[in-house]
Amino acid sequence: MRGVAAGGLSPYESALAAVLGTWLLLAVLAQLGPVAPWLGQAVGRLDVLGLVPRYHLVATCPATHDYHLLIRTRPPGGRFGAWREVTTEPRRRRWNAVWNPDRRHHQQLFDLAMALARTDARSDDPATPLSVPYLLLLRHVSALAGRTEGAQVQFLIARSAGHRPAEQPAALFVSQAHRTGAAAR
Repeated sequence: MRGVAAGGLSPYESALAAVLGTWLLLAVLAQLGPVAPWLGQAVGRLDVLGLVPRYHLVATCPATHDYHLLIRTRPPGGRFGAWREVTTEPRRRRWNAVWNPDRRHHQQLFDLAMALARTDARSDDPATPLSVPYLLLLRHVSALAGRTEGAQVQFLIARSAGHRPAEQPAALFVSQAHRTGAAAR
């Protein structure tokens, strides 16, 4: 073969090995960003195409609270019922340490709820009901509430202290009341 030393790599294989080796080194260094922020920033400057993965396998600031999505409905001509929780932790199984597809759904609800609670906790801003997080949560709770003609649904995002009973749960965000069913379209 031309261009290959005895038992060596071709120039193309050498270039590919150098590129993949550099990418692997940057990927390893990027995982150290929470421990050494300057290192994460340096890798971020070098990663102009966004090709270096950042896995965030360990949380630098662990979660200290539990977040809950609650809904209540009002039948046509009636009063709102009691709040009921619609987010429950899925039952943990042994294989969830390796494969846990339900976690993604719970994480999406958490991220949407936190986006609303951070931006407009009292639902005073007229633009809030038109925001993507609000509309996605409204669609989710409307599907859970059912399609009764003329009924209304309202949702609440609450935070509890988890296993610390001394701290009382707190409401972070309360939505406006919205019609469900065919009348809502």
